Amino acid sequence: MKFIDSNILAYAFYENEFQENSRNVIRQGGLVDTLCLIEAFNIIEMQTSREIAVQSIRGLLRSNLVMINIDINVVFEALKKSPRFKKLKFLDLIHYMVAVLNNCETIVSYDSDFDQLEITRTEN
Repeated sequence: MKFIDSNILAYAFYENEFQENSRNVIRQGGLVDTLCLIEAFNIIEMQTSREIAVQSIRGLLRSNLVMINIDINVVFEALKKSPRFKKLKFLDLIHYMVAVLNNCETIVSYDSDFDQLEITRTEN
């Protein structure tokens, strides 16, 4: 299984150089967390409009993506790992822990902060 980062989700819904690749990644399926949906909504809204952001996230909710809720256990695991992963923003550490806890083999993202981790980052 692959974890799909919020930038992939967002880029699929407005014109940019990564749009087609991002759409293909989503079509192939994978795992996302609810925080990714929130982050993607904010990016899409900034780039387009609230209406398009709402439609986009609704489309993702109807897709074949596996959705993981962020709960207190994920936050606790991220807090425990925080001293070890100082280069990751806490939001990215949450995503990383979701990927680890769900045995993801790769993280699909354009964010190079996910490089040099135990899970390989790819862009497709």
